[in-house]
Amino acid sequence: MSKPEPQASRGTAANSAEGAGQPNLRVEDGRLIVTGPLRVDTVAGYKDAGIALIDTLQSPVLIDLVDADVQGSAAIALLIAWQRHVVLRQPLASQGDGPASLRLLNASPRLREIARACGVDGILPFADA
Repeated sequence: MSKPEPQASRGTAANSAEGAGQPNLRVEDGRLIVTGPLRVDTVAGYKDAGIALIDTLQSPVLIDLVDADVQGSAAIALLIAWQRHVVLRQPLASQGDGPASLRLLNASPRLREIARACGVDGILPFADA
């Protein structure tokens, strides 16, 4: 059984009938916008696509989760992987304006609850709504 491939785009929405029910990534207004269901069978392919888009952004990296449908702790693993990447690329990203950082915008109460249950709410950089 093959893994679904995430859709990634730059500047435009990737909303096609073929991608219905799959998460989508796009860069818009300097933010990585994540939409669609984040569950075990969808996030695996998202890691690398997200990293490629994150590498086009300046610090702080803003990840907007306003339309993300969090369906379990797999979303937490994905966000931690992206956060780790941002921290590891720090020497490349910080050019006199401090360390590279990541901010999670518009996180749902469910995502925050899952992060709390996993014991990672203190390390994931949720921005205040």
